[in-house]
Amino acid sequence: MGPLDNLPQDPGYQDPRELQRLLESMTREIRDIQHTLMVQLNQDLTRLHAEKDRLRQDILELQRQEKQLQTRQIQGFSRQQLAQQQLWSKQLAQVLASNLQDELSQRFKELAVPVERPSIRGAGPSPSLSQGATASNQSDSAYRLLASFDNTLNTTFKTLQQELSSYQSSISQQLSRMHSLQQQGEVILETLVERLISQLQEDAGSVSSDVGKLLGDRFAGQQLPQPAPASPTPYGTEPSQQMGVVERPAPHSAATSAPAPTPAQTQEQKNFVTGIVLILLSSLIISIQNIVTRVILSVQPVLFLGDMGGIIGPSAGNSLLILAMRMIFVVPGMLIVGSFVHPNTLRDIRQLGNPEKRGSVWIVILSGVSLFLSQFFIYFALGNVATGVAISIFFVFPTVTVLLAWLIFGSRPSFILGLATITIYIGCFLTVPAAAFQSKGDSNIWLGAGTALLSGVTFAGYVILTQLSAKKLKLHPAPYSVINFFVILVLATGAMRLFPSSVPEQNWPALWGGALILAATTLTGYALNNFGIPMIGAAFASVISASGPALTSLLAVGIISESLALNQWLGVGLVTLWVIGISVDNMSRQKQAAKK
Repeated sequence: MGPLDNLPQDPGYQDPRELQRLLESMTREIRDIQHTLMVQLNQDLTRLHAEKDRLRQDILELQRQEKQLQTRQIQGFSRQQLAQQQLWSKQLAQVLASNLQDELSQRFKELAVPVERPSIRGAGPSPSLSQGATASNQSDSAYRLLASFDNTLNTTFKTLQQELSSYQSSISQQLSRMHSLQQQGEVILETLVERLISQLQEDAGSVSSDVGKLLGDRFAGQQLPQPAPASPTPYGTEPSQQMGVVERPAPHSAATSAPAPTPAQTQEQKNFVTGIVLILLSSLIISIQNIVTRVILSVQPVLFLGDMGGIIGPSAGNSLLILAMRMIFVVPGMLIVGSFVHPNTLRDIRQLGNPEKRGSVWIVILSGVSLFLSQFFIYFALGNVATGVAISIFFVFPTVTVLLAWLIFGSRPSFILGLATITIYIGCFLTVPAAAFQSKGDSNIWLGAGTALLSGVTFAGYVILTQLSAKKLKLHPAPYSVINFFVILVLATGAMRLFPSSVPEQNWPALWGGALILAATTLTGYALNNFGIPMIGAAFASVISASGPALTSLLAVGIISESLALNQWLGVGLVTLWVIGISVDNMSRQKQAAKK
């Protein structure tokens, strides 16, 4: 046998140790490139943060310079106006003095003529009679001169007063115009500052979040060497599987395995689960609030506590009373909670007085009126029918919202929305107790069902006005809710004069305690809802909140032992399912619109 016998029989065969060394070399190069990129990105982030701080300092300096310029401009304008007024007054005094001097000279000349004429004439009456007539004429002329002088002075002073008044009104208008321009400049500057800060934050976030993408783009063209297809590797496996390395696919090729979850993705999943829990807790607390209202308005067998409640009866005056007492706690509490959710709550409320927003404030006030009517009617309903029935009928508001959006915004509903509307109305009809359809039906049942329906209709108006406000005012929900609750407090307090309430003296402490519980559930539900929505999105949060009728009915069965007939449970189920269907349809529409 010759020397050629020591060569491998397969010419495409490669030594595994050579492949291992080549792979380790490529790995070291990739790590070096990754380290270099990370250093560069860290330097870019540091530079961006420095640029952000510098821009903030420049913005503060610009604000300070703007205030100084405004102060100097106002001071210079005031000095200029004062000097101009002094010049006008001096010129006016000179004109008056000249006119008075001419008038006096003319009058004295007229007086001198009659005095000289008797002395020139040779014949005439006796000297005593001439002297008496001359004195009388002189006194009459002096009187006429003084009267004319007085009239001239009065006319002059009136003219001067009118001119000064016109100057004053002109100066006031100019000052008010400068003040409005200053406010507009402040608003524009604040908007510019907020946009600059948000842009810097987005730039910094995009740089840090795109690190993985940049690395992927950098390494996509570098592929590990693959053995010849005809040469099987040891143990019958691919090289990447044998060595525990996943190969990066070439561009435009399908991935061979799912990438491991990054810490950012894991954190997003945790936030999503946390958001779902927060929205569920918010819905649970709102359902408990409805049950507490039911207990306040009628005696109920409460779990572990026995029969209790019925602090006040279901009447218009009592509904207004409990609503006003609840708002007494909610309004200041909402200011505090809103400041945590949105730190600029008070500033946004003050800015509603600006001229550019003043014309749209009526939208916020009308939405508060709609929410007040909705709360008033639902309190009336909870005092007359079961909690699950009242809340199920109240949830007709999505269907009314769809119809109003069609009429106002031109948003034509789909076939599914039309079917959902009809089915929800059928479900609401099924929830009405059978006692209402008997020959001597209970009128309170129809009263409760009717007020629950009115509550849903007025709440739909509140939803439409909220959408209108978001388009015109672009107001954050926190200051928007503060204004709405304040409007409810004012309207409830004012309407109590028209509808008097009746509360037994011994029930006042319990009533205040119930109002405090209602306020606490309102604020807690609001806070949980606002913290949960950014984690899962408003559309998905509305899907979870749509479970309100079923959740309230189940809690009412467990807490106050409310019993519903089979047809009522069927109605509650239909309402809940189709309300969820409407929310899912809205969510899919939003996703399609976002893709477009």
